[in-house]
Amino acid sequence: MRTAPPRGLVGASGVLSATRSRVPRLPAGLVRRPRLERLLDDGVAAGTVVVSGPAGSGKTLLLASWAAGRRPPVAWLSVEPSDADPHQFWARVLASLQAVDDVPPASLLATLHPPSAHDPRFVSVLVEACTALPGPRVLVLDDAHLVDGTPAERSLAGVVRRGLGGLRLVVATRTVPGLPLQRLRLEGRLTELRAGDLQFDAAEAAQLLRAHGVVLPPAQLATLLEKTEGWAAGLRLAALSLQSAGDVGAVVEQLAGDQRAVADYFVQEVLDGQDPELTGFLLDTCVVHRISGDLADALTGRSDGRLLLGQLARANLFVVALDDRNEWYRYHQLFGDLLRHRLRAQAPGRRRELHRRAAAWFAARGELLEAARHLRAAEDWTVLARFVLRAAGAEMLGTERAALVALLADVPVDLVTRHAEVAAATTVASYAEYDAGGLASRIARARTLLPGLPARDAQLTEAVLTTLEALLAWMRADAAAQVRSSEQALRRLEDVLPEEMPAVPVYRIAATTVQAMGRLWSGELGEAETALRRTVTAVSARQAMTPVLALHLHGNLAVLEAMGGRLHEARRDVDVALAVAEESGWTFLPQAATAYVAESLIRLLEVDTEACAAALARGRACVGDLRDRYAETGLSLVGARLEVSRGDLRTARAALAQLRRRTAGWAMPRFLEQWCTLVEAEVLLAEGRPEEVARLLAAARTAATGGERPHAHRLVLLARSRLLAGRPQECLQVLRPLLEEPPEDRGPATDLWVLAALAHDRLREDAPAQAALDRALAVAAPEAIARPFLVAGDGTLRLLQRYGRAHPDHDGFAAHLVERLGGAARPAAPPAPAEPLTNRERSVLQLLPTMMSNSEIAGELYLSVNTVKVHLKSLYRKLGVGTRRQAVLRAAELGLLGGSPPAPRSPARGDPAAPGPA
Repeated sequence: MRTAPPRGLVGASGVLSATRSRVPRLPAGLVRRPRLERLLDDGVAAGTVVVSGPAGSGKTLLLASWAAGRRPPVAWLSVEPSDADPHQFWARVLASLQAVDDVPPASLLATLHPPSAHDPRFVSVLVEACTALPGPRVLVLDDAHLVDGTPAERSLAGVVRRGLGGLRLVVATRTVPGLPLQRLRLEGRLTELRAGDLQFDAAEAAQLLRAHGVVLPPAQLATLLEKTEGWAAGLRLAALSLQSAGDVGAVVEQLAGDQRAVADYFVQEVLDGQDPELTGFLLDTCVVHRISGDLADALTGRSDGRLLLGQLARANLFVVALDDRNEWYRYHQLFGDLLRHRLRAQAPGRRRELHRRAAAWFAARGELLEAARHLRAAEDWTVLARFVLRAAGAEMLGTERAALVALLADVPVDLVTRHAEVAAATTVASYAEYDAGGLASRIARARTLLPGLPARDAQLTEAVLTTLEALLAWMRADAAAQVRSSEQALRRLEDVLPEEMPAVPVYRIAATTVQAMGRLWSGELGEAETALRRTVTAVSARQAMTPVLALHLHGNLAVLEAMGGRLHEARRDVDVALAVAEESGWTFLPQAATAYVAESLIRLLEVDTEACAAALARGRACVGDLRDRYAETGLSLVGARLEVSRGDLRTARAALAQLRRRTAGWAMPRFLEQWCTLVEAEVLLAEGRPEEVARLLAAARTAATGGERPHAHRLVLLARSRLLAGRPQECLQVLRPLLEEPPEDRGPATDLWVLAALAHDRLREDAPAQAALDRALAVAAPEAIARPFLVAGDGTLRLLQRYGRAHPDHDGFAAHLVERLGGAARPAAPPAPAEPLTNRERSVLQLLPTMMSNSEIAGELYLSVNTVKVHLKSLYRKLGVGTRRQAVLRAAELGLLGGSPPAPRSPARGDPAAPGPA
């Protein structure tokens, strides 16, 4: 099967799904029903509308004609059975709401992205986004009965129960929906149009028949209305049948039975009255729910599909145009159901072949999930398994993972136990469900079956299994296994061509990202940063950046940069990550937790305790049930250090104890173990127990692997213990290796020079003390690193007051430190903007001092140029300026730029073995 590469990180739903979000095009000869349209107007003004009636009642046409000219425009979703999953359902609802042409481009609704798994909090954000717009949003859910009794309907009911805010709901269904209707009735917020309301009256029926060239005497019209009970589909089928009837009266009189009997009779009449070639065309094309001329040709082997579909639509033969260009159509649901029933009964083998052809057509256009759905409908399990592994498996890293799981739910058990590719495909589903135990066992089972495959097929399958093994290591927070498995995966993927595995670029990105995160939490910081930057470049070049990737890549980069004391770079990546989280509605999801680790670490080093505590609270809220042990540990350690800064040592100790309990069953990477030890040493120092610090750090050094170079952070804390013990000479002796070769990381470098200044001051060596303090300020001031000065011990304030103003370049920063230490107050700073800047506005602001154009800024931040212009306009308004230059000057006055303009992204710097942040 020829398969186009996935578009972006996942196979985008493309034009096919877009047709589900369009108001159906109105057919010629449509009968407008003003009496019902007025009821709809009144209903949406009051709240929720439910339009219920049997198939063919005219629900869709009524709502389409009402919505067609309505302003503001109506959002539309044609519900399908695959929407039973709440994640898929709300993703489709979001797409439909965003498809309306009057959504402001910079609004929250325009920037939201569905998360990778269902989260009720995201639905609340979606409702809030609708409520924030100037007027109510109207959403039509057509064919809502297709999700009756499903998790999606229960989720919708919960939202209705909590309140829809600025969202107005119109539900078209064949049944009574499982919504809190009685509550809505009592509150006066429900309008119901039932089957009796939808029945055509005599005037409407006569108009419908005339549109088909049929005129009946009043008596025959009354009989037809009585027989069909005003049923719209029955009247339309009658009109088509009566066009060629010799004795109209006889046909009308012989109608009998219920609506299904009437429908069967008329469908038989309509189909039997068509040219056999046209009937064959209808049967061949009914296997897809939406059809284009090109797709019709692929299914039928003809070349006139577009022409025939246009003719059928113009003839009102139950074919509805879905766009203004007459490219996409669908059959009326009742008519399509009857066609599919006939095809299944008369030609089951043909039906399966048609699904295979549809799968090939969609696969060639990158519509991976739609192709997979048709392979499933064809019950072609081995082909489906191979397709998932080599193409559609890319969806496991995107927002369509729930749909991927559903596709593989019915794979026959006997195939899973004896066919390697089928077994391997189920491992993809296990990862998509975040089922670590199931993933491990299924990988092992699939490997036992690999010898049964041809050599190249076995190699390709093993490449996917090894990639999944790396992802499994990440799920288990096994940093060493992450690095090992991802390296193996990258070697296996190296010689795989996209032609034989279209998903290979996505698998490589996944393996590289997992490897980088493993290296980060193993302490291989330089290698981790190189890998992360390489991945950002590769993903951006493919225009494949997704919210999930942006959060992982920029969040982890920010942690690395903050650890190295490069706070401006870290702030830039945090702003990008959190702006993506805010715009996507993901600020509460686990993927955002790492960005909050970085944010809290930046604020800790700046000694902004309130902002640090707020970032920690948000990060902890993100961790949730899907625990990210790395982020969880990072947040706990920063939290303990924050309490040290606040002087609440009991809470700091409790935080460390709780962390030990929560991680008791986890083989914590040595890097994080060292970080825990260093934070414990900080607490001991704050408690005034320097000798215990010396013993703790000596034991930690003994436990380290042989040959490891002395580390700056450990030496700094050991030196602080010597200074606290009243031994300044020993302090300088401990610092000697660092004084001879100062660390490039600004955090420990600042600690180094502050301690050296204090030790020299204790020894009454004024010139070396001033020189060391100058070095400390020179390192710390550009990044506003304040914490080392505040935790270094007694004497820092006196030292700053005596020497801090000696260097005019750092006078402002020194004054800030003096104020924080309780000295003289600083001059009042310019008033901050009355309206705070958003994360996205701040990330745009950081790039204004550069020479980058608006289009270059857009590319850097994964935005459109128009969105950048919207943010600039908002920035100028909040800062009270009118030009870019004025904005830069004003931001510098307010300290919003944090010093020098951000430099282009640079290679990793600092000690690659650093065990923790400064």
